[in-house]
Amino acid sequence: MPSLFDSTQLSWLDWSVLGLYFGGLLVLGFVLRKQSGDDLEGYFLAGRKIPGWLNGFSYAATCMNADVAPAYCGMTVVTGVFICWFYFARFGLALMIAALLFAGLWRRLNLRTSPEFYELRFSGSAALTMRSWVALRSALIALPAWTGAGLLGLHKISSPLLEWSMFTTLAIVIPVILFYVLASGYVGVVTSDFFQTLIIIGSSVLLMIIVLVDFGGPTQLYTALEQSVGTEAASVFPPIGHEVLGLVAIAAWTMGTAIGYGGDAAPMAGAMEGQRILSCRNEREASKMYVWTTIILFLLLATLTLPALAAMIHWPEVRTADQKELAYGMLMARYLPPGLLGLALSAVLASIMSTVSSNMNFGAQVLVNDVYQRSLVKKASLQHYLLMGKVFSAGILILGILVAVAATNVIQISIFMLGLSSAELTANWAQWWWWRFNGWARLTASLGGPLIFLLNKLFVFPNPWFAFPNLLDFGPHNDYMIIFVSMGITLIAWVTVAWLTPPEPMSHLVDFYRRARPYGLWGPVAKAAGESLPPRGRIAFGFAVAPFGTLMAATGILTLSLVYLGRWSGAGIAAGVMLISGTLFFFGFSKLIQPQSSLESESNAAESHPRETVEPQFVENS
Repeated sequence: MPSLFDSTQLSWLDWSVLGLYFGGLLVLGFVLRKQSGDDLEGYFLAGRKIPGWLNGFSYAATCMNADVAPAYCGMTVVTGVFICWFYFARFGLALMIAALLFAGLWRRLNLRTSPEFYELRFSGSAALTMRSWVALRSALIALPAWTGAGLLGLHKISSPLLEWSMFTTLAIVIPVILFYVLASGYVGVVTSDFFQTLIIIGSSVLLMIIVLVDFGGPTQLYTALEQSVGTEAASVFPPIGHEVLGLVAIAAWTMGTAIGYGGDAAPMAGAMEGQRILSCRNEREASKMYVWTTIILFLLLATLTLPALAAMIHWPEVRTADQKELAYGMLMARYLPPGLLGLALSAVLASIMSTVSSNMNFGAQVLVNDVYQRSLVKKASLQHYLLMGKVFSAGILILGILVAVAATNVIQISIFMLGLSSAELTANWAQWWWWRFNGWARLTASLGGPLIFLLNKLFVFPNPWFAFPNLLDFGPHNDYMIIFVSMGITLIAWVTVAWLTPPEPMSHLVDFYRRARPYGLWGPVAKAAGESLPPRGRIAFGFAVAPFGTLMAATGILTLSLVYLGRWSGAGIAAGVMLISGTLFFFGFSKLIQPQSSLESESNAAESHPRETVEPQFVENS
């Protein structure tokens, strides 16, 4: 096979587009610097004035790290059109559950950071330990790992195409990121994410069109795909026994990502999520944020992967494990003329910059709020905390650079981080839905869960590192079973600890109940508080409505995919299902997520109960 980029050289037009992109980010940071706010809430939460749709765009762009393009296009050439079921399973149901059952509750608490939750929900040393641990693992473990993965992925693309070394890549990209993040704060992050999302979608749509023109239209592309690869690759429905994306894999991803989702707004796999929720204007906008994230993320991934179908036809040899991730670069080199190649490279840069900027801003926020001010320097000037936030932002970026330089495989980083975060997921729902769940049970899940995962991975299931006798072997499904076995053992562990240790003090639980109004098993606490329980069946109704939202977004993507292949009748059926499921979801969402006037009334009623704040107010030194 010829070298990927033998005949590809960037023209002056490509370099001009890249220059305009970098210059635009610098100008954006300069323009928005005065809107960053002169306090911590303004700098890190944009004054809580962000609409749900904008935060949805931002979170979707943040999920599009630099490794996404080669990884997803690589999966496309191995599977086919039905690659969409991978991201349906990975994101769809999970995000909709968070929208309907948790986002409003998180926003109602009016926290500055999501780790603050643990001192509201729990008490004593366990609560402070959890708050500190979640903040430290987010800022010093999860965020540097994902930042490093993104920078490494960017280098893997820029190195062959631009002939940049790792040092050159970092020397060009890092100063731009530092400037607009440190200058404009969170408002700069979400605003730049919006424009970067448009760049990613725009460049992908252009590539889609160019591919269609090359084949002569949608029907001709479908025919070529069917003749070259087979009917399986041209189908929008995955075959049951497919070795990469069969029914078992789809079910495993759906369950593994949906269980526990939303109950923690600072998971190791997406730690900046809480910042999106807490910066929204109100509870309803926070819920809408997840819906917009689902729609925009699905659109980003669909427009990215559909052109990769051409790679299956042109280069059948890339359908091997060691070649598949080259497909994205090969498509760029073959199809994009001068100018558009620069635009596509700008989209790659946009994907990593949106992720890195979000990681820096959120990591600095939790370090300042939940570690530095909470436990180390409790009374200092506002300017001091803002300065430390910028110092921590730069420090997180430095740790990410170290990961990028030391690591060699982007996917290994991703799999390891997802595995570490999976074992404790069941506890995320329990802390909201069961009053008896206490701080020691939470620590058991959060500290013991990752340990259980590592023990299973190293000693119970087959692994390539140690020659221990393995107890379980599920063949190609080992990765999934490690996660589910770890989740099950962790569930048994934290339930046992919860029953064997006393519950949180009733006065503490009453205060949390009045402030959060959680759903589920809170009868004794509601009685002690003299409050009524939320309407029965609220959780069940949320679970009933969430699949309709997932179906709405998924059938929208199936419609786009079928249109792209000229399958007009199938596209019409998918569009009809999208309209029906969307209508049902709209009515269910409207019933579950109250209009803002109702939310304000409920909030005012909750505020009538006196309570202590979690943190003292900032004190200005005279």
